[in-house]
Amino acid sequence: MTTRWIDEKIMLQQFPTRFATILKGVGWSEFAKYRAKSGKQFAEVRLFQSVGSDKARRQFGIINAYDLENPTFLDNRYVSDMSNLAVISVGDGKQTRFDLPSEYILPGTETVTVNDAPVANTEYTIDSKGKTITFKEAPTGLIKSSYYLSSKAFEPTNTFGIFLFDSVTFDSTSKNVSIGIGDGSTKTFETGQTNINPGSVTVYIDRQEVDDLSYVVNYTTGIITFHEAPKSGAITVDYSRSSEPIEGNDYGDLTVTTSGVLNTAEGMGELAFSAANFAKVSIPTVMNLTNEANFNASFSRDSLLHLWGSINKDRLALFMRVDASSNTDDVYYVPLYLGRVNNSGKKPRQNTVLIGGAKTGSTGKWAKGKMIGGTNVDYGVNTSNGNEFVSLHQTIGGSYYQKHYLSFITHDHSIDKVESGDGPSVYSDKYHHSFMYVKHPFDKEVGVLDGIYAVHPKGLEQDAELEVEKAVVHEVIGVGDGQTKVFHLYHRCQEASPQVYVDCMEKTDFAYDTDYKAVEFSTAPAPGVEITASYTVHELYQFNLAMTPQTPMRLEEATPYNPIGWGIYKENL
Repeated sequence: MTTRWIDEKIMLQQFPTRFATILKGVGWSEFAKYRAKSGKQFAEVRLFQSVGSDKARRQFGIINAYDLENPTFLDNRYVSDMSNLAVISVGDGKQTRFDLPSEYILPGTETVTVNDAPVANTEYTIDSKGKTITFKEAPTGLIKSSYYLSSKAFEPTNTFGIFLFDSVTFDSTSKNVSIGIGDGSTKTFETGQTNINPGSVTVYIDRQEVDDLSYVVNYTTGIITFHEAPKSGAITVDYSRSSEPIEGNDYGDLTVTTSGVLNTAEGMGELAFSAANFAKVSIPTVMNLTNEANFNASFSRDSLLHLWGSINKDRLALFMRVDASSNTDDVYYVPLYLGRVNNSGKKPRQNTVLIGGAKTGSTGKWAKGKMIGGTNVDYGVNTSNGNEFVSLHQTIGGSYYQKHYLSFITHDHSIDKVESGDGPSVYSDKYHHSFMYVKHPFDKEVGVLDGIYAVHPKGLEQDAELEVEKAVVHEVIGVGDGQTKVFHLYHRCQEASPQVYVDCMEKTDFAYDTDYKAVEFSTAPAPGVEITASYTVHELYQFNLAMTPQTPMRLEEATPYNPIGWGIYKENL
């Protein structure tokens, strides 16, 4: 799995599935998914994790919430043969089975053609979920189909959410489980299930509830022991248990008894968090693609979402933008940074930061004792939502999701003359920019966003490319603690390997992963010793400026210069 620059155009209807595929290609696994359901309101949740080059495990979730009583598009969830979503594939005369482009169509509503010629429904089968079509004979040529979407199918909206968490379990309830028959002598009965939730057990004899003081439950082993052996009668039990997600498991629809305004952090989180048990979950970071309540009528299910940036198993540094033809001013350049920050000292306990972009009025707000979906998300008065401030998963001192700020070399707005702009120095003929630091008022510098420069927007257009070329001498990449073996350069070096020094002595007992800029020692450096690296750099970065008003790069409270752009690492030159 390697660092990739992606430049993808995805149809809105396919966004969750295609995004999961992109993440899988760089080392993030979708380890569980489910759909929280309350009436016709749904929150489709996908959970991802990776083990980074620093050996740390990172997890996050994506929420796509929608209301089928009020679908986004006025098309009755019908895909006509004029849509790009009607194109299934181009048959080669060999393949018979194909994935359907929208996933979860309503079987029986389709009209299938090959090279515009109708195909009888006796010549193919569609699986019961409406996800695949299999032909009796392998078709040759363009395969298309019109169809209706089933209620299982995703409904695109202008808003989605991203959240961090420590762990997750799912509850399952078992009713009327037979565990034996009373015989007057047997006191011990096995449920056949381990790790039962304490307090969830109800025992019945001949369908009559038994006083819970007449027996003892071993919740770990699932064994129930009566003080006095039941004399007769069928013994049954109700109980619930929480289980860790099974890798790749789709939990399907999980019914909840709550609802909300789904284009807000609280509304989407209310559904999503009610259906699972999250430990230390963050307030959802809202991502808005436009400045509208939802997509306007010029958009459709097959409208394109442009997604670009640098991604790997350590972090995502991305921008996204939907088709801006209809109303350019209302269609945002939306930023997303999720993952590791580079630093030269001690690491945060959980080194994952989250930055997103949203419109005004949709972001989550802290309140004392705040609950979302039955989960406490009050992490103190400085709880961050990842929209107004940078959110760090867990600080070195142990605090969760606290407000962090941006820090970089900058100047005052007062010297931004209209005629001057931002350009190269007349003395060096070079631009002078710095990395984008993440800072806390008490902890000070945490580290820098990996592979991102802070770039002043004046004089630059969106997608401008910037070249970085320099010699790095004794860059501090870490301080030994006797345990850590992996340290990271701030750039990718031109050489096959950098020169690495421990306590000023050059070392060769390390492996270098050029893709992740990772230096891994065979033996962890001793506590307190400084680790430095020297190398040369020749890299290409792409400039983009976030247009969402609720993002740390555009808010005076979070950044020393507003607005500030990102230069995202693109490739080595």
